[in-house]
Amino acid sequence: MNRTLVGGTALLRQARPEDASRISEFVCGLSAQSRYFRFFASVAPPSSGLLRALCGGTGADVLLVVDGAGAVIAHGMAADTRGGDELASNIGLVVTDRWQQQGLGGLLLSTLVGRAAGRGIRALVLDVLPENERMLGIINRRWPDAPRERTRDAIVIRPAITPHQRTGAWPVPAIMRLPAESGIRRSGETHASGQSAA
Repeated sequence: MNRTLVGGTALLRQARPEDASRISEFVCGLSAQSRYFRFFASVAPPSSGLLRALCGGTGADVLLVVDGAGAVIAHGMAADTRGGDELASNIGLVVTDRWQQQGLGGLLLSTLVGRAAGRGIRALVLDVLPENERMLGIINRRWPDAPRERTRDAIVIRPAITPHQRTGAWPVPAIMRLPAESGIRRSGETHASGQSAA
């Protein structure tokens, strides 16, 4: 199946409390499957507590990709937690359906991982539903030997951040140019380009 995307400019930046309404609109605009894959439940509209977390109000590192019209087209967050003696970052992300398989998920993941490494984090936690084959594919390509366990609902993958991945973060904020493209590519193949907006 092919489709044509209209090129344009997008902004990668941190989420702010005043983004609550646009993040809520983004979540409600996802397909039921995309919402389920990200949140493991129906969350449309998101609760006030969830919305606060999605805006970064609970201390997580939350990044948005916002298009030229100001709409959120991708959301990613990394919440640092302590497991035993080690800090790990639990990462979750979702891209609006129209922009999936265009590299935004891979870009967000690389940037969140690099930023986590900059905070001294050396390990990740990724909770993925077994039927989310696309996300599992991205993870398997990056961390093929990462330890994993199967819980009742999900596959929990615990990769270590590699030295190469520690330097993979884009500067934030960053302007991304999304060229017009035909066809579909893997999410791990980023074909957005960007520059610092700082």
